[in-house]
Amino acid sequence: MKFLQIIASPFIKLWTWIKETAWVQPLLIVGCIFAVIFSIPYIVRGIQNISTDEENNMQYYEDHSLSMMGAYHREGDAYNFLTAYQDVQNSFETYKNTDSTEEEKTTAKTEIDEFVDTYGDKFFFTLSKDDCEACDQMSEAFEYLQNNASDLNVEGFDLKTIIVDQDMGDESDRYEEISAFESLYNSTSGAFDEFYLAGLRGSYYSASSSIDYDTLKTNCNTLVASDVSSMQVPLVVLIDLSTNESEEFNNLSPYVASQVFFSVDGDTASNRALQLADAWNYNGKIFGYNQSNNNYTA
Repeated sequence: MKFLQIIASPFIKLWTWIKETAWVQPLLIVGCIFAVIFSIPYIVRGIQNISTDEENNMQYYEDHSLSMMGAYHREGDAYNFLTAYQDVQNSFETYKNTDSTEEEKTTAKTEIDEFVDTYGDKFFFTLSKDDCEACDQMSEAFEYLQNNASDLNVEGFDLKTIIVDQDMGDESDRYEEISAFESLYNSTSGAFDEFYLAGLRGSYYSASSSIDYDTLKTNCNTLVASDVSSMQVPLVVLIDLSTNESEEFNNLSPYVASQVFFSVDGDTASNRALQLADAWNYNGKIFGYNQSNNNYTA
């Protein structure tokens, strides 16, 4: 206690002097006011930086977006993509079905090739929205992956996203009773049914016992829930119709959606990008699989 008294003694004397010296108190008040004034630009700059980061993340999604414009009339980029996805899933199943005739397989392969010509043979598809921290983190990971694709052994990276709260401009004023995304979902729910099945029955969960299946199931259930506004985002789907030299599909899943998940681990964009790269390449404890038996391995 004596030691603490010795340390505190100068501060006590200073405080006593300030209280007893009238002219010092106004100076302190003025000093505090100026300190607050001078700190305001730094506070504002910090807020602006946070806002800018969020805008940059949404801009990245917008640069890769499938617009919902026209969704109320069953047309537009987002509608066309989801409709095409429903069709290509059927073609994929037909092509891989050993009971299909050669004619059926030829027709199915032609339909698959048409989808590939339009959208590509391998890409990430996401649902995102504004004011969503997890979406921002995923955006940063995607951007890092794109910028460092060669270092992460990712070839042909591509991303397509639907922004579920997209500003619909004049269309939103004319249709106040239902959101554009709900209208889109109602006309393309078959695609979300396939994402749901791929998420629960696909390869992601069986990759590792460390994955929380209950959480995955809960998130997948939102893809087919009656309340569209409750749908879990970000949704990340790896769509893979790429083939090897013998024209066999590299995607060994029964679904065109070979990976379906809602988050990746990591404290930094680079760490999260590593997991996205693993998903792309079917590597690692979570996303790696054994080519010989189509079962994922830990």
